[in-house]
Amino acid sequence: MDNSGNSSTREWATPVPAGVAACIGGLILIGAAVVVANDPAGSVLLGIAGALLAALGAYTLAVRPRLSVSAGAPPALSVRTITGRRTYTPEHVQRIRLLTMRRIGRRAGQLEIDVVDDGARLLVFTRWDLGTDLISVVDELRAAGFEVDDDR
Repeated sequence: MDNSGNSSTREWATPVPAGVAACIGGLILIGAAVVVANDPAGSVLLGIAGALLAALGAYTLAVRPRLSVSAGAPPALSVRTITGRRTYTPEHVQRIRLLTMRRIGRRAGQLEIDVVDDGARLLVFTRWDLGTDLISVVDELRAAGFEVDDDR
């Protein structure tokens, strides 16, 4: 999902309805854990699953936009995590690679970004993280001036 404000900056994140649905689903599972309190093992498993699902939903709502790129001189790539936003220029980006692989009978993709700033980092994004097709993100990164390795 591209929710950019202007044409020089593109932003991607998990869709808001998906994050809200995960939070609601987590609360429903936690409520089910209370209802089945006479089954201790089931109650604990439902409670853990509900807490994890609610935490995933809250995380996806908190780290918006997950990835953004601004075309300029020089272009900048910003990544939002739970600890804050980090911005990388092309000199910090060692490699951007789009990987596609077969999993359970269908093709799944990952966008890998190797960055070097105060240490080496590998950033991995999936369709869930960015809310859109990874090929369109790769095309936007190329248009902004980043070099992308593609195995398609």
